[in-house]
Amino acid sequence: MIPEFFSQQDLDFEQVKCLTHALMALAKVDGIHDNEMQLIRQFYDSCSRAGDPRLEEFAGGKFDPSRAKSLFDTDELRALYVKSLILLAFADGVYAQEEDDLIHQYAEAIGVGRDEVAQLSEATKEYLLSSLAHVQNLDALKEVKKRLDPK
Repeated sequence: MIPEFFSQQDLDFEQVKCLTHALMALAKVDGIHDNEMQLIRQFYDSCSRAGDPRLEEFAGGKFDPSRAKSLFDTDELRALYVKSLILLAFADGVYAQEEDDLIHQYAEAIGVGRDEVAQLSEATKEYLLSSLAHVQNLDALKEVKKRLDPK
């Protein structure tokens, strides 16, 4: 059985916009990949309603990570925020060192330290690898594991 990766959280629209903007800023670090844009758009579209601003209207400029501190103010919300960033970094198949640095910067801005980011990163890798548990080719799994570490 795959453990629950995200605890059930109801995000308000300000949280959705803030997280979406953080995800866009992270995606830009190494060039926005189609998979990253698809994940960001899918998240935003699933949370927005008719009449809400389009993603491009608020997520294009510079992101201020201090804005997230008051919006992600519980352990569960902070974990959701950081895990979402980590998942996006994996979306293009290359977890770049620049992405890792930015994730740490954004995490620090909301009060999440390096050790906790490392734990959340390991939990994210385990979550991603758990979907491959049925694969019998151990060499291929080892290669996937290598690709999950920052380059």
